[in-house]
Amino acid sequence: MLSGIILSLCYPQFNLGELIWISLIPLISAIWLGSAKITSKKRAIRGFALGYVTGLIFFLINLSWLHHIHLAASALLPAFLALYFAIWGAFAATIGRPSFFNSTETNDFLESKKIISSSSIESLRCAFLNGSAWCGLEWLRGWLITGFPWNGLGVGLRNDLVMIQITDLIGVTGLSFVIVFCSSIITSLIFRITKEIKTSRLRAHPDFIVGIIFIASIFIYGANRLSPKKDSHIEVSVLLVQGGIDQEEKWNANSAQQIYRRYWDLTTPYLSLENADFDLVVWPESSLPYSLHDKETQTYLNKILSVDDYELVLGLNEHIPQEGIYNSIVVLRKNTSSAKTYRKIHLVPFGEYVPLRSTLPFLEKLASSAIGIDFTPGKRADPIKMNLPEPYSIIPLVCFEDTFGNLARRFIKDEPQLIVNVTNDGWFGESAASEQHLANAMFRCIELRRPMIRSANTGISCIIDTTGNLHDRWASTPGGKRMIYGDTEKNTFITDSLPELIRIPRNSTQTLYARIGDSFSIAFGSISLIAAIFPVLRRLTTLRK
Repeated sequence: MLSGIILSLCYPQFNLGELIWISLIPLISAIWLGSAKITSKKRAIRGFALGYVTGLIFFLINLSWLHHIHLAASALLPAFLALYFAIWGAFAATIGRPSFFNSTETNDFLESKKIISSSSIESLRCAFLNGSAWCGLEWLRGWLITGFPWNGLGVGLRNDLVMIQITDLIGVTGLSFVIVFCSSIITSLIFRITKEIKTSRLRAHPDFIVGIIFIASIFIYGANRLSPKKDSHIEVSVLLVQGGIDQEEKWNANSAQQIYRRYWDLTTPYLSLENADFDLVVWPESSLPYSLHDKETQTYLNKILSVDDYELVLGLNEHIPQEGIYNSIVVLRKNTSSAKTYRKIHLVPFGEYVPLRSTLPFLEKLASSAIGIDFTPGKRADPIKMNLPEPYSIIPLVCFEDTFGNLARRFIKDEPQLIVNVTNDGWFGESAASEQHLANAMFRCIELRRPMIRSANTGISCIIDTTGNLHDRWASTPGGKRMIYGDTEKNTFITDSLPELIRIPRNSTQTLYARIGDSFSIAFGSISLIAAIFPVLRRLTTLRK
């Protein structure tokens, strides 16, 4: 229970990320310090139960904003996601439990030379396997049944820019390995030192030194990645627009004209400024009430595009007869006949479509308050070519697509690229969801070393550089964060425009993560799976003999 509570404090809205390093220690201690005399099967069941309690408490607190969508979802999804913690708990209680925890007597523990000489190796073995199992399960959570990678352990470190730079090699799920590896070593160390202090027999602990070297190496790598470099950049003058339109107003036909007027008023005054010269204007997801192919929408867009020469990126729904309805990103310049589109690939279950709608009628009833008609998924993951002020391309991501690293990397090319995310977090009210969404999105910038623009209807509109930084590191004088958010208090229901400058590296190359994706977590997770299966196979072989 304590681990679940501490872990929930590491994420928005509490933002105590430094606690992530100790968050799992109570859980690991409870799992390992169980009776040494119980069977391996009972130990696994106990670990499963302890892990489930931790996961359930964490997700109930962390995902409490789900009640804004559906009350049942706020309980059912945490109950399902807690199973991943439970599986890890069963693993840590058996395969990942150091053998010296079987010595219940202090004298047995201290006098056994075999245990003393191998305790550090055993500690490192278990730390490696536990870290591997966790990052493997996190990858599975982000993939299985369409995936829900939201708020893995690594996301809790988002404010430590130095430590999270390693994600361009191992991804955010790989970062979770580091946290669990260190937590396992610390827990093991606490147990052994406590025993040694009681008998005044302190000894060296090489596993702790290995942990320190591991963390120091990651720190050095991160510091090097953050050091200023004289790279060539494309400077794009951008205008971010946040409509701040309430959900009830957004889908009300009587409010359509007011919405058209609001985006006009938030955009054209900036375009009309002397020497404004904007290259890019970005509007959020489903910004306008009608489809791209609606005549009124086309007339409106042609009029606003004629104010100046710029490229407009906006979220729109596309109604294609005999084909479907798409949640799209559209790029326009001068007029709507120039439209280039990206159609959202990864749709949100029960938010944009109902799985097995026709087969299981109760699912239709469950989602009736959230969705009326299914969207159609797009199929092409192609970057969109841009031309102002010079050629580059954008990686288009709609809504929660910015939380899926393996989707974003499909757009990567060896050319100057900018990630553009359009979203609408208005479904979640004044909750921590918008800030959590931003925390997850920023890792795409580091994993792929591409800057990002986020334009939200309600939520947090901002500019993020290739290191996950919201500040302008090239500014001659340090400024505030480049975002639309409450100044004095956190507020995501803001109507505003943000004129800014974003720098896109000209010589963009592919990071290791962009090339191999989550292979680190898949490989290490596979190792832990083999470690779990091997004893079972050995036992079956023995029984056959």
